[in-house]
Amino acid sequence: MKNNNHPHVRWLICLCLLCAAPRAWALTSGDYSYTDDGWDVTITGYNGAGGAVTIPSVLGPSSHPVISIGYIAFHNCTALTSVTIPSSVTSIGAYAFSGCTSLTSVTIPSSVTSLGTYAFYSCTGLTSVTIPSSVTSLGASAFFGCSGLTSVTIPSSVTSIGADVFYRCTSLTSVTVDAANANYSSIDGVLFNKAQTVLVLYPPSKSAASYMIPSSVTSIGNFAFADCSALTGVTIPSSVTSLGASAFYNCTSLTSVTIPGSVTSIGNSAFANCTSLTSVTIPSSVTSLGASAFFNCTGLTSVTIPSSVTSIGANAFYICSSLASVTFAAPSSVTSLGAYAFYGCSSLTSVTIPSSVTSLGASTFAACSALTSVTIPGSVTSIGDNAFQSCTSLTSVTIPSSVTSLGASTFAACSALTSVTIPSSVTSLEASAFYQCTGLTSVTIPSSVTSLGAYAFYGCSSLTSVTIPSSVTSLGASTF
Repeated sequence: MKNNNHPHVRWLICLCLLCAAPRAWALTSGDYSYTDDGWDVTITGYNGAGGAVTIPSVLGPSSHPVISIGYIAFHNCTALTSVTIPSSVTSIGAYAFSGCTSLTSVTIPSSVTSLGTYAFYSCTGLTSVTIPSSVTSLGASAFFGCSGLTSVTIPSSVTSIGADVFYRCTSLTSVTVDAANANYSSIDGVLFNKAQTVLVLYPPSKSAASYMIPSSVTSIGNFAFADCSALTGVTIPSSVTSLGASAFYNCTSLTSVTIPGSVTSIGNSAFANCTSLTSVTIPSSVTSLGASAFFNCTGLTSVTIPSSVTSIGANAFYICSSLASVTFAAPSSVTSLGAYAFYGCSSLTSVTIPSSVTSLGASTFAACSALTSVTIPGSVTSIGDNAFQSCTSLTSVTIPSSVTSLGASTFAACSALTSVTIPSSVTSLEASAFYQCTGLTSVTIPSSVTSLGAYAFYGCSSLTSVTIPSSVTSLGASTF
């Protein structure tokens, strides 16, 4: 019996397998770069003059069939105006025609079964596209940024539509789904799943000023109403339990919204950049506000955080410049305020942080230039970097004895702050903690403090004297 474990035998077996395996050779022919595995061709690049292009069905000396338009094959071919894809092609790869800004029409043959991610990304000149009935999947962001696209029909064959397929298609007025499609449906140009429990996309250029979401809907998908600039009002039924990320992002005409008591979560950036939104009612069923939930809602004047909410995400109310009142309903369940949660809320004059909160994130109230007073409860143990930086109207603050450290630049540039008492629980002042507090006339540093960070009191031009306790063992550069 032969021993196949002999090193020479193993080497010969590997060599035979290597020779038998198909290889994809990188080749060129005319305007095209391509790979040929010995049977089929994938186009990988194009260096022609553009204009109206008909892709050949075969390439190379052996005339092998072109079966795929590969990754970034026509990427940024800005001179390309139209393209005809041969019936030999079965797939269009990721970013295949991305950035072809002059492309106005494309003929996709009925042989194609899939469109890759970002396949036609930012083809801003594309006004219409016919998706053949052979296509079963639309890759994520396949038509992202096709701002000239006005309508699209989804054939019955499509079983999967990736995330953000039509995001930033700002001229889109309708999406029509073949009635025979087993996975998706449409009502009046609005895209749903087949059961109509998920609202997938409300076309951003629909002209209606208001919309009533059907009562069958339980979930509003990510970016579902994004960029709907004409929409002033929307009615969310009590069947809805979740609002997806960026669900109403950049709905700049939306003035008010009532979130029903069935909703438990508000996704990241759900109402971000809704600049006309003046009021919002958050129901007591909601337990969390996602990051950037109301980011840059510059018209929002007041908000009540219900007692059911346990966390407020980063940037939740970032630059809500008209926000003058924030109320935490009692008994509050909020334990943390995310980084930049209320950053740049320049109309906010006072805030009472509930006793349930244990930490303030970085820059939580930074640049709240009208903030004159803030109550920090004894439950707070940490105050993040820059938490109150540039709160130029803040005159006094009481730091509770539960706090053990002040982050870098915590009160930097609080030019109206005249006095501050640092509790004996604090062991260190981080860099620039009170940097450029030009109104600060007195400060008491307790004997618990062992280090003063660099620039901790730098630029405090009204501070005439300070007593450094014997406990301090290190002074950072330019502390005073």
